[in-house]
Amino acid sequence: MPRIISTTLLLLATISAVVVAGIRATAENPDQSPSSRVSPRVAVLEAMKQRPTDPWPRGSGHVILAPPGSRGEWKSYVEPGGSLSPTVGSFGLSIWVADAQGRLLTTSDALPLHLVEQSFRWGSRSGHPEVLTKTPYYVARYRPARFGRWELDFGPSADRETRVILALRSVGPAGAPVRSLEWDGKRLRLSDRWSMALSPPPTAVRLGEEGSPGWFAMPLPTASAQSWKGDDGWGYAALALDSSAETRVEIYDSYPMAEPGLWYESTRSALELNLPEPRFANSLDAQVAHLMMGLVGRETRPGDPTNYPLAWLRDGAYTVVALARAGQRAVARQLSTYFAENDFFGGFGPEADGPGLALWAMEEVSIRQRDHEFDEWLWPHVFRKAELILEMLQAKQPLRRLVRGPIVPDHWNHPELSLVSEPAHDGLIVGRMDWHRPLLFVNAVSYRGLLSAAALAERQGHRQDAKRWRGRAAELQAAWVKAFKPPESENDRTYISGLWPTGVASRTRELFQQGLEARWSRLRTSDGRFRQPPLWTYFEVADAHQWLFLGQPERTWKTLHWFWENQAAPGLYTWWEGRGEENTFGLWENVRGWVNPPHVTPQYWTGAEMLLLQIDMLAYVDESASEPAIVIGAGIPAEWLSRPMSVRGILTRLGQVDWKWDGRAMQVTLEGVKSAIRLGPSFPSTTTVKVNLIRPKWMH
Repeated sequence: MPRIISTTLLLLATISAVVVAGIRATAENPDQSPSSRVSPRVAVLEAMKQRPTDPWPRGSGHVILAPPGSRGEWKSYVEPGGSLSPTVGSFGLSIWVADAQGRLLTTSDALPLHLVEQSFRWGSRSGHPEVLTKTPYYVARYRPARFGRWELDFGPSADRETRVILALRSVGPAGAPVRSLEWDGKRLRLSDRWSMALSPPPTAVRLGEEGSPGWFAMPLPTASAQSWKGDDGWGYAALALDSSAETRVEIYDSYPMAEPGLWYESTRSALELNLPEPRFANSLDAQVAHLMMGLVGRETRPGDPTNYPLAWLRDGAYTVVALARAGQRAVARQLSTYFAENDFFGGFGPEADGPGLALWAMEEVSIRQRDHEFDEWLWPHVFRKAELILEMLQAKQPLRRLVRGPIVPDHWNHPELSLVSEPAHDGLIVGRMDWHRPLLFVNAVSYRGLLSAAALAERQGHRQDAKRWRGRAAELQAAWVKAFKPPESENDRTYISGLWPTGVASRTRELFQQGLEARWSRLRTSDGRFRQPPLWTYFEVADAHQWLFLGQPERTWKTLHWFWENQAAPGLYTWWEGRGEENTFGLWENVRGWVNPPHVTPQYWTGAEMLLLQIDMLAYVDESASEPAIVIGAGIPAEWLSRPMSVRGILTRLGQVDWKWDGRAMQVTLEGVKSAIRLGPSFPSTTTVKVNLIRPKWMH
């Protein structure tokens, strides 16, 4: 048996290496010289040492702007200030600001972040947003118009004493060598692939090679026809914009791009919010956009797709549930099929939390679809995964499964790569997750998975299976409560799963809260800020969700405010994971950009946790009692109650919830199953609640 496993791991590691090599080759610019002796990353780092006073990319945070489902190498990357690359391994566009004499004052990469205001804007022409960047010197709007075409609009300079120059370079958020440039008086052509047109035309154009004496000094020569070529790939073009008019920049790629196999209408939440704090709605909509634009085909990604060129079950399950609850039901349904058909996938191989998280995600999509045919299709996959949890619960020997899909290169030869779980102990799964044995986390999500499987089984009429799985879930919860003590109860993963999203700690809430308090005291200052910026930001947002369920929204808000004030890309509501390149496949090494990664960003598990938290702050179903109840406004702070508020379109398990607050009374409309309604802790106990129950079509 060990020899078979060893051979299988070697074969799969080889397959993974081939897959990653293919991705790496695609990410590289087709003009990459075969004689290059160093990687693009090393080339940039060496140039930065040789030319330390030259302008260089910011490299501290970036966001992705792309049609949902587009291939990883076709994603656009945008950095704070407005610098961008239309695809991975393309080129960099940055914005230079010069004085009236043409001397360089600053660039989009050097502007202090407090002078940069960023936001998403949704127009009527496409389902994905544009990034709006405002600075004291320029206003820029960037959006993908369609596959192979991008648009960039510049507003007139607010400062008439400065000049704005669009600089095209090999370095940028995700650049590549630039070996040829040609300006014909109307259009700029780049590396026999790209072209760029400006309307109105630039007032002046200059082509040349970076590093030449005074290469970024102004003024620029007149905009006559000119060309440049160079084998080292350090070409640049500087185009002075007309400061008296708005400029439209259109970028074209001659490389053929296929449409993604993902159907969607919009990248926004379906919720309609009227709340006193604009950041709440902005953050919520931003999370939906980030999660959507990070999708590759019909697969989720844990974070930045160039760092993570693979689907990972754990992070992806949260993404699927978040999109389903935010009203992106069609997209969540398309994504859920991958989770149904594959029991294990991710960069660490098969992990024990996989079946439980997959069942949770599948059932969360199912309950919002209300489609009997879809449930019938899901059923055999649900049955198989639920039985797999039971197999782990009664395992007397180590349980192993074949390794499928790409594996993080650092772990190709890990001896536990195929291990799912060890023999069960004290009624609990002893499962592998993140190369640890987080006993309480693995069993919490397995408990949730069994309950999810039972819920779908009941809807399908499989009452015996439902009863059996609920019975095993009850036994598992009892074993979990018994095991809730140090050192297992001190594991961070315990506190991201106890109440939210599993409910397994509902029978030991007081002890669970004591553990949360100890964790809070260890990580926070007296005013609730983090003593050190967290590495695993998804843990801290999930922690805030536990406090919400414990009826302490003030703790939730301390976390929310900290994250809003500490964004990787300010104004666009993205966060990070780890330090440096966590779980890297080395693809950024083939790009002239992101050369000193401080972390992985965007991080989609964090985005999903944030989205799910914000939705539950507005309304959620409390399943801790024998009869579920809908909690309205659990996260609404007391200072909001003096103003009218309304929320429409929250998709709960019991149906759609809308509510309206007029400053004195609460009016709730429930389109679904009749249930108890409870208000959050900030509302006075004497508040009048009027409920309007609507029978939806799916109940007929």
